[in-house]
Amino acid sequence: MGGGLEMTPSDFTTSIITLACWRAAKSELHSVMLAVCQTFMNRARAESVDVYQVASSFLRDMGDDFPDVRDPQFQALVSKIDAVLDGRVPDKTDGAIWFVSKDKLTPNLLQPYTRTAEIGQMIFVK
Repeated sequence: MGGGLEMTPSDFTTSIITLACWRAAKSELHSVMLAVCQTFMNRARAESVDVYQVASSFLRDMGDDFPDVRDPQFQALVSKIDAVLDGRVPDKTDGAIWFVSKDKLTPNLLQPYTRTAEIGQMIFVK
């Protein structure tokens, strides 16, 4: 994100996307949070919308907790999210548009989807 004293619209949208990624996988390593970001990007492409729209929609359905900015995993997420958003990081989810934590997995939940990746405790599908 920008290093200036004023927040830009780009800084704000990146912050919202970062918060959504953290909330989706807050008990995971930052690499899982970044995979969630990739999933948001893939879904945005599939729905012809902006990544910010996907992330903000996800946040509306989640709780209202916030990260401890001193947490090393959150700091790593913040430092690397721009690289995911601008395409410098390859898609480790293989095009996934949805994800689910293994502890929320129920029989037949993923039908008719195809598993594309398993990263940490998250399963990614398309």
